[in-house]
Amino acid sequence: MDLNLLSTFNAVYRHRSITLASEELGLTQPAVSAALKRLEAVVGKALFVRSGRGIAPTGAAVSLADKIETPLAILETIEKKQEITKVYCAESLMHLVCDLPGLSFIEAPLSESQILADIDSQKVHLAIDFATSKSQSHIVEDIFNEPAVCVCRKDHPEIGDSLSYEQYFEMGHIALKIRRNQVNMMDFLAEKPITSRNIKAETGSVSSMLSLTATTNLLGASTLSLANHMAPMLNLKVFDIPLELRNVHYRMIYHRRFINDTDHQHVRDTLRSVIQNNQYQ
Repeated sequence: MDLNLLSTFNAVYRHRSITLASEELGLTQPAVSAALKRLEAVVGKALFVRSGRGIAPTGAAVSLADKIETPLAILETIEKKQEITKVYCAESLMHLVCDLPGLSFIEAPLSESQILADIDSQKVHLAIDFATSKSQSHIVEDIFNEPAVCVCRKDHPEIGDSLSYEQYFEMGHIALKIRRNQVNMMDFLAEKPITSRNIKAETGSVSSMLSLTATTNLLGASTLSLANHMAPMLNLKVFDIPLELRNVHYRMIYHRRFINDTDHQHVRDTLRSVIQNNQYQ
């Protein structure tokens, strides 16, 4: 049997969509449909049926998927041993790891669901982010945690050597578009509901936020390690945020298929060591 047929079937089975499977595989939709028909001819049973606007697996498809999942995962792992490992990385940690050899770092998407989908499709091999997953297909490891802090420019006309609760809410703020658990980052970290801030600007990048903070009277926010790294270059002052906030918890997320892969494990160990040894630099 042509193993490509099984890979195509597996993609359709995971996505429940010929369109999404074709995008992942880099094939046309007719090519994917044709491959499914060839496989159905081999097994002698229908594998998918129409369900609403999409498709649903038959009992034969579920049985086949269970049988081929582990062998396919092993074969895919072997194929990827020669590839450069691609890593989604939270922007706030990029400066610690991007010089490591043999690795290619991509800023993690704004959407948590996109991160997990790209891990499943092997667009990336792992992610380092404050996202998490409850899926049995994913391994989630805590790496370290650090506080979020507030930043403003050194010559700010209204803020001296400290930042009060009242000042924090009187000032204009720059907010991040990043969302985790379907909420913005400040609400995500808050121990209890917080008063609405005066949001004057919104950006999807912490670096953009810090640059705006350095050239305006707006307040920005960052993790402690990135603030300490960037403050001297951008002439920023760093303050504790006068709110009850949880620390930012960074996690390493990867697909279960790689749990015993020695090359992947070496990458995980290297990343974990570099980040933990340099987290506040």
